[in-house]
Amino acid sequence: MAETIKHSKVSKAKARLLMQHPFFATLLLRTEIVITPDVPLAATDGDRIFFNPDFLEKMSIEDTMCVLCHEVGHDSLLHSIRLGLRNRETWNRAADHAINLMLIDQGFRCPASVSGGWLADPQYKGWSADRIYDHLRREQDGGGGGGGGDGKKKSKGGGDGGKTSGKDWLHGDVLPSKSAGDPAEQAKAEQRSRQKVASAANMARMAGKLTGELARMVNECLGAKVDWTDVLRDKMLQVVKERDNWTRRNRRFAANYLPTRRSLKMGPMIFIPDTSGSMWGDDLEKICSEIAHCAAQTQPESIRVLWTDTRVVGEQEFSADEFEFAALKPVGGGGTDMRVALTHVEQYEPLVVVLMTDGHTPWPNAPSPYPLIIICTTDTSCPDWAEVIRV
Repeated sequence: MAETIKHSKVSKAKARLLMQHPFFATLLLRTEIVITPDVPLAATDGDRIFFNPDFLEKMSIEDTMCVLCHEVGHDSLLHSIRLGLRNRETWNRAADHAINLMLIDQGFRCPASVSGGWLADPQYKGWSADRIYDHLRREQDGGGGGGGGDGKKKSKGGGDGGKTSGKDWLHGDVLPSKSAGDPAEQAKAEQRSRQKVASAANMARMAGKLTGELARMVNECLGAKVDWTDVLRDKMLQVVKERDNWTRRNRRFAANYLPTRRSLKMGPMIFIPDTSGSMWGDDLEKICSEIAHCAAQTQPESIRVLWTDTRVVGEQEFSADEFEFAALKPVGGGGTDMRVALTHVEQYEPLVVVLMTDGHTPWPNAPSPYPLIIICTTDTSCPDWAEVIRV
């Protein structure tokens, strides 16, 4: 009997959402909802939404509506899939800020079913979870914590009277995707999610209810650019395989030509951030965030950063353990010529080089002798022999 009541509560909540919030209702009609004691409150893995039966029992219909929208909002923005190798604690905080601010914009308020308030700091309004995540990491690094942090730094609550707990009452609800680690399945999951969002957006648009932060969220989902760290990881795994590699001499045995053993672990990485005058400001901060994000996602053996304008004006090297955002010290501010750094790095025999620029630079006439990935902040033309990703 109790199980029927709980399912009935979810059904009633979805029915009300159909009238008031057609976007979320349309998504929920295509989402499996599982009642299970295996989660403390509620959660999602990107495909299914989970409710703890005791938690559901004490919630009102209004609270249930809000939690359903919270979880399916995570699904819409692929938060489970995009968790990757990020610190799960910090990623959950970032994702909750993003979702809750959107819900407030749509007229929801923090449910009263449990105490503690929710994470909805107004300073993050309009930000993606990725940007919030990078900001939280910088706060942690500035406080002396490592790149991952423990997520315990106090956060502001929502602008709706919720308590400032520093930990959302649904914190930890973004579970890893079932497709994690399988690129083919992950691509299928992303495509399914975007199709659901597109369909739900059409329903909301026809009802005149695709507005404000919800419209921005839909645009973020449907217009999301490729995650360049995924491209980088694929590139590294192409050139760093666990095999006997006869293309490079094993230098430990100078008298003999022996194969070099490669490892599937991400090898050393070289970043070339463009620090010319046109890049200082938001672009340079974005580049530093991208370097920190990539380091967290790919876990390289070491990181070398060459700050470059018309010359290599600064060089930093980190082991994987000692790297953190706060340690990055950009220098430069002159003209732009990335050819200098692209030639300079040849001495390191790089496995792959990541150049981060606005593209306003002369380029080499011939392809580089190593795989080159260009992360470009504009639509400026880049060499067709390099892998180019726009951010």
